[in-house]
Amino acid sequence: MGSTIEELLHAGVLLRFVAIGAYASAFIGYAARLAVKKLKLDMLATLLAGAGVAAHTAYLVTRWVAAGRIEILARERTGDVLTAMDRFWFMIMHPPYTNLFDALNFVAWALMVCYLIVERRWGLRIVGALAVARALVAMGEAALVSDQHIEPLVPALQSYWILIHVAMLFVSYSLFTLGAVMALLYLVKTGTKNATFGAVQAAASALFLALIGGGKLLFSATLQMAPGWTHQTPSKLTPGKMLDVTSAVHYIPAGAEKALKYVTPVSGVGPFLLAAIALFLVSAILYFRAVRSGTDAETVKAPAFTFFALGFGALTVGLALLISRIASGAELQLTLPPGAELARGEHGPFKLSFASNYSLGLIALVWGTSFGYLCTHFLRDRIAAGLPDPRRLEEITYKVIIAGWPLLTIGIVMGGMWANEAWGRFWGWDPKETWALITWVVYAGYLHTRITLGWAGKRPAAIAVFAFAVVVFTFMGVNLGLTGDGLHSYGAG
Repeated sequence: MGSTIEELLHAGVLLRFVAIGAYASAFIGYAARLAVKKLKLDMLATLLAGAGVAAHTAYLVTRWVAAGRIEILARERTGDVLTAMDRFWFMIMHPPYTNLFDALNFVAWALMVCYLIVERRWGLRIVGALAVARALVAMGEAALVSDQHIEPLVPALQSYWILIHVAMLFVSYSLFTLGAVMALLYLVKTGTKNATFGAVQAAASALFLALIGGGKLLFSATLQMAPGWTHQTPSKLTPGKMLDVTSAVHYIPAGAEKALKYVTPVSGVGPFLLAAIALFLVSAILYFRAVRSGTDAETVKAPAFTFFALGFGALTVGLALLISRIASGAELQLTLPPGAELARGEHGPFKLSFASNYSLGLIALVWGTSFGYLCTHFLRDRIAAGLPDPRRLEEITYKVIIAGWPLLTIGIVMGGMWANEAWGRFWGWDPKETWALITWVVYAGYLHTRITLGWAGKRPAAIAVFAFAVVVFTFMGVNLGLTGDGLHSYGAG
């Protein structure tokens, strides 16, 4: 059975690359149609997106089947005698979203499926470029996850609740993503000024870069990252085979018992990122002032746009340097605090790795959103011209979100029921639980303003966009440990 599992996993790798290639081609088609109206590539792009979803679905099936066979193999090796019903249960109990790598790939798939349904229902192919781009970003982030292996589930996760609770939450997140895209397009169609978008994007870029770099970046222009070390673990599939695993370096301070993640400065990158933060802040201030005073800041000649472009340039140089430092593979010499020692079993060589931390992925995400703003700044008129009536966009935004909110509600309730079975309490204010509740409240606020207060127009659209930012933090920030350790934190390598 071990060789069959390996064959499934190898086939899955190929299918994943096929899906990424199809999505990338679809994105080129959608984007080219926006840039050049004469290019009739809408249908081709949709066909490529559909082909990508088909390959993506096959990929998830291979991961699911392989995970089920791994669960069966793990029990057979301990001497368990399994009935046909046992085998069926173990085949379905390990869905393809139980670690961060699989979760990101599953969310990308759910997003694309939901997008194709929306396109089929309302014919909004102009949404395709943003939907496919978000799916590619999720799959790109997954590539940075160090733990991509399938391991038997821990006892707490061996429950039928995992098939319902997690899947419902991820599908709701996908619907909320599309809702945010629709809300953004509504704001574009209704004439929201470029200065408003620029102010929000510049402020968000500065804030995220400051959160990623922390005090060291802000006060000493130094970016710190966690180096990685490579070790081997025995394969649960093939006896005698060892797997290479890259993990972040940890150390134990003098007199302490808990290990802390070790971080090291990355030479030359910090000054550019700090310059980007400063330039983005200046841009945000100028944009906000222009919005409040009614000053024209819509063109590329506006000072606010100039500072934004300079900030993007500094960010681009800093990101390029960071990638080059990691790609060089230079061995690092660790300087531990006095009296500290490496965590048990950890050893060199120590290197910066694409798979050992997520600072690179988050910085790249800021770069991507900033680049997206610059592109849409020039394509604003063409995008607006291809959009339907604003009332239709508003209606679709509402319908997509109202479809996702019950799924989020049921997912949270079922998560509480599962927590009561696994940990003996329905609610424990774990970071993931807390932020899931915050997400629920924000979307409940959106629906309240629409249904009860009768709000319409830009205010509920702005709430939908803000709510999606909360979703991103709930899904990524909490899972990566940015709110502290919790029972739901994984993949924080």
